[in-house]
Amino acid sequence: MPVLDTSFIVDLLRGKTEAHQKLAEMEAEGVSFSTTEINVLELYRGAYLSGKTHQNLEEIRKLLECFQVLELEESVYEVFASLSASLLSKGRVIGAFDELIAAIVLCYDEKIVTRDNHFKEVPELEVIGY
Repeated sequence: MPVLDTSFIVDLLRGKTEAHQKLAEMEAEGVSFSTTEINVLELYRGAYLSGKTHQNLEEIRKLLECFQVLELEESVYEVFASLSASLLSKGRVIGAFDELIAAIVLCYDEKIVTRDNHFKEVPELEVIGY
């Protein structure tokens, strides 16, 4: 069950052709989709930063009905800490939210669908680009 990153979900909401093509490819393979609680937080923050808060919130709520939202479980804590420390020591930080998203994806043994190439800095994380 691929995990849809915030960038992918935003591109879907904005009608970006590449995102819709990737979604159609994955749907044709019969996969179901998920996202993380952190991605949901990012989406809500974006809605409140926009000029169309109410409309964007409605679109987000409707879209999220189609996904399973992966929770921040206790098993993620140590994976996040180890990953974040490792990236920091190598000078390759990707940001706390994205490191947390990556840790959740790794703990659920999933792949991430994103246009953000910095996720490729995370060892063992399978990144599906578009």
